[in-house]
Amino acid sequence: MEEIIQKLHQGIKQSGWDIFKHLKKELLNYNSKDLIIKLLNSKEFKYKNIRSLLVIIPELWKDFSLEDWRIIMREVNRPSNYRVFIDDGPYFEDVRFLYNWIGIDSIKLYKNDPEISDENKRYLDRVFPLFLHDTMRNGEYMEDFHDGTFGDIKFFREMKSRLMSQGAKPSPLPDL
Repeated sequence: MEEIIQKLHQGIKQSGWDIFKHLKKELLNYNSKDLIIKLLNSKEFKYKNIRSLLVIIPELWKDFSLEDWRIIMREVNRPSNYRVFIDDGPYFEDVRFLYNWIGIDSIKLYKNDPEISDENKRYLDRVFPLFLHDTMRNGEYMEDFHDGTFGDIKFFREMKSRLMSQGAKPSPLPDL
């Protein structure tokens, strides 16, 4: 897994987010849940790179259940000293992604999980709501779904339906 993470890291430096589509087949050969956890815990990636990976290649998470997302949330180490307007690590991107792009209330999901420490819940409180909004959802983002920049929108809609059928609540954002 370290090899693909290094390829991603180097590829982002050299060609930006275009590298995601070039590495898609290789990425999908890995355990997606473990890969996402590893990336979210990495100091080498910025939050916008991980968010973009999740938006561009939904096949990484398209088969996840609510429990899979809970496992990811539990396994990410949230830094106690994260500064919203200064730091750009990916440590909260799972929560933001679910809230903004899938459309479920991942904050409530996170805070109500008895397996997540009170300490980590406090770290989330320090970051949200300031860090909750995703500027990629402003403006003409739907065009990015239509022109193939982002992955197939059906995966996002199906994921929301699946997670809600498993007990998740919707976020207040409009549906994709």
